[in-house]
Amino acid sequence: MKKLGLIIKVTLLLAGAVVWGITTSMAYASSVPDKNVLLQDDYTHEEGIEAKVFAEEVDSGEIKATPRITPGQRLPAMILKGLDDKSYDVGETRNKALVISFWASWCDPCRVEAPMLNELYRKYKHDVDVYGINVTRYDRLEDVRKFSRSLGLQFPILLDEQGALFERFGGAAFPTHVLVDPHGQVHEIIIGMLNEQELERKLQMLQKRRCL
Repeated sequence: MKKLGLIIKVTLLLAGAVVWGITTSMAYASSVPDKNVLLQDDYTHEEGIEAKVFAEEVDSGEIKATPRITPGQRLPAMILKGLDDKSYDVGETRNKALVISFWASWCDPCRVEAPMLNELYRKYKHDVDVYGINVTRYDRLEDVRKFSRSLGLQFPILLDEQGALFERFGGAAFPTHVLVDPHGQVHEIIIGMLNEQELERKLQMLQKRRCL
């Protein structure tokens, strides 16, 4: 009888442990969103520059595909609102090069490179346009304004409110730079931060394409 009683107690303990495990698993599962999850990981550029990587998870568990723009294609027409309340057509015809920098206010590399872009814009603004495009989908407008004011940014700050244009270029990391030649063709897409000398060299190469 004692042996039977011991077996019954052990059985009840095991059953309780199984129930506890199932309850705990269910509670954990309910705390994790099952769709539209913004994943944020560290991305290391091949030159050692750290940026932030984003991906959007959909119901199927696969990454949502969007039509990508690649070097050699023309920059698409898209109207974006600026912090100055003006409207800008990113793909408008222009006879000078364009540098687009996708950024977010919480991105440390973006804050480091913003003064560099400011200086290059001041130096080359007659030959090169610079658009700082904030992907507001991953940011807050209040922080965007503070970022721009605190750094005294002189080039136009545009708002990609839904991240639609950012996704056309892969939507992979901040900062992401798109270099467009004077003919409106995407020349290069750069993920991660470049130093001032390297970016200036690329700008000078873009200017030379005006005569091609």
